[in-house]
Amino acid sequence: MGSWNFAHRPFRDDRPLYAASAILFLAGAVLLVANVRLFTSYRRDVADVRAEIAALEARQNGADARARDARAALSSYRLSALADESRELARVVAERRFSWTGLLARLERTLPSDVGIQRLQPQFDKDGHVALDLQLVGRSREAVVPTIAALTKDPAFSAVGLRNESQPEGNTADPFQFQIVSRYDPDAKSEEATAAEKPAKKAGRPAEKKPARPAPGKPLRPAAPRPGLRTPGKGTP
Repeated sequence: MGSWNFAHRPFRDDRPLYAASAILFLAGAVLLVANVRLFTSYRRDVADVRAEIAALEARQNGADARARDARAALSSYRLSALADESRELARVVAERRFSWTGLLARLERTLPSDVGIQRLQPQFDKDGHVALDLQLVGRSREAVVPTIAALTKDPAFSAVGLRNESQPEGNTADPFQFQIVSRYDPDAKSEEATAAEKPAKKAGRPAEKKPARPAPGKPLRPAAPRPGLRTPGKGTP
């Protein structure tokens, strides 16, 4: 019986190869999709972590800023408290060092003879400065101007001002009252006193000539006798 094979090439069955290729292609596609999903999830997680890191850094920066502000406020509070304590200490020292006798003696020298002191009240501020509140009495209203002028001339009193005055009613024997306020500095000195205290320049004195000493080995010459004086000699009683 004859063979009727008209094929130019031998027959090969490629269906298993195609099936394997299709399976591999499908597996590769599945793996690619899985990798894309994993990559997308990774990027999303990384973005979330970066956002959390940025939020934590922002919180840390805010906490550092608040800590700096708190330290600055604490230091300023300590400085202000220390300044207040120093001012209070200066006021206490000024009160302790205040001399009532010196003030009364200065007022006695400064005020006019027809003006008397009815009330005297010093006030000390936190810097140690003294303000005086003087309640004075005089014979009439004409005593106000000389009193202010006398206090103004004294360098210890500054910023002298009239606060109020009280005129007695009718023909009563009550004296005229007026109130004066002033700054008081017992250490203040006038320009004349300051100029007088400056040391004057001392004039140069000529140097005194010391007697020359004789050279060693030479005898001293006797001094010449003064005229009218007798020098004792031989035969003089």
